[in-house]
Amino acid sequence: MDKKPSFKPYNQGQITFLPPSLEDLIPENHIVRVVDSAIESIDTKPLYEKYEGVGASSYNPVMMLKIIIYAYTQKIFSCRSIAKNCRENIMFMWLSGMNMPDYKTIDRFRIERMKDVIPDIFTEVIALLHSKGYIKLERYFPDAGKDSWAWVKNLGRFHEVLRERCEELLKSIDEIERQDTQEYGEEDLPELNAGADIDAQSNSDTTDRINEKLGLRRGDKTNRWDGLRKLWYGFYKIKCYR
Repeated sequence: MDKKPSFKPYNQGQITFLPPSLEDLIPENHIVRVVDSAIESIDTKPLYEKYEGVGASSYNPVMMLKIIIYAYTQKIFSCRSIAKNCRENIMFMWLSGMNMPDYKTIDRFRIERMKDVIPDIFTEVIALLHSKGYIKLERYFPDAGKDSWAWVKNLGRFHEVLRERCEELLKSIDEIERQDTQEYGEEDLPELNAGADIDAQSNSDTTDRINEKLGLRRGDKTNRWDGLRKLWYGFYKIKCYR
């Protein structure tokens, strides 16, 4: 007698007595904690001195610096993408304390408030993450191989060259922002204004097509695996003939 497969419980609508804290969802040694600790350890007084005591309230500069530096360590350079991650990614939500600055605010902070300090902080954080094994420089800067970095270290020029590479990377962000503005204008990423709702009929039609591919249409389970094979074969053909 064949045994039925068992699955772990899954219930999207499950109710908990206490909502989970974001703090509890971040692994103890996750890279985001290293970035958070590094920024918390620096002298933040110069950051606050860049603000005047007039006008509307501003986002905390330490928080803004954390999300930007963490984004850069993850090779996320677009201000629109950083803003999107603050809305959707628990690592960014934890760093930001659930604040959600828009892309314009992030861009202004980058080029007006902190342009003179971000290169130094970014370089030192990348060096720290590399020393702790979180980042492989040959992958972060793919045009410079592992042997190149070993050679630089032997010459005692590691921090000098790393600073140069980080500055080159930061300069490229202006072009990324220009391209984003050319594509999206003054709007945020399109996911924020998703457009027309998906109606029930469209949902039903899509479900029918998937079920047909899977061989499960209208209760017919006899061709389930044959349907899966056809589906994967279709993906394979698309990939091969691109």
